[in-house]
Amino acid sequence: MTHTPDYEQTLEHTHELLRCALATAYASADNLQGLNRDVALAVVHLIAQVKASVDKLITG
Repeated sequence: MTHTPDYEQTLEHTHELLRCALATAYASADNLQGLNRDVALAVVHLIAQVKASVDKLITG
């Protein structure tokens, strides 16, 4: 499958957005305790899973 430059650019942009979302969620978790912290860390985990999928697409 041949990817267009627009596809590649969108994929790279998505990767950067996920990196920022991951950092934001992780920083938020640092300021929480108990169940709220657990929920924030669950979000960190979910974002990390999606980012790993995008990483695989980028690296082929």
